[in-house]
Amino acid sequence: MRRITGGVAALLAAASLLTACSSGGPSAFSPVADPASRPPTTEIALPDLDGANQAASPYPASTVTLSVGQRLGVPGGLMSMTAVTWELSSAGDGAVLRQGPDFITHACPANSVGCSPKGDQTFIAVAPGSTTLTWQFHNRGICLNEATAPALGCGNITKSIQVTVQ
Repeated sequence: MRRITGGVAALLAAASLLTACSSGGPSAFSPVADPASRPPTTEIALPDLDGANQAASPYPASTVTLSVGQRLGVPGGLMSMTAVTWELSSAGDGAVLRQGPDFITHACPANSVGCSPKGDQTFIAVAPGSTTLTWQFHNRGICLNEATAPALGCGNITKSIQVTVQ
């Protein structure tokens, strides 16, 4: 009798859990519970790749102020499989701002070759302070050894975002 009572209790607990999950209640599998499934609070885009490919000097820094817990999204910051890309060269002070999961807006098809997803590289404000994020532009077709072609912009095209967390 004790085994049947325990089995019935377990069945009732499982039924209530399934009801909560299927009725829109909170769940570990719910996309609402996952902050990476929502767009970032604030976005600052990196310059487009065509413009960066023609640039001769670093871009001016952008500034943003966040509150603890807010997320900064940087469209264009995801690693690209193409010859030209922006690459995060300095992630700043991790005690103030830490890198979060990427927010993908357009994923690549399953069997695509050389496809780069579109979305935001994200950062989460974790404590008051200031820090700077910096990206470096790379043209892998021209700048194989970036020190050898500074006149072509190799190695000196950057974009920084100064972040203050309150």
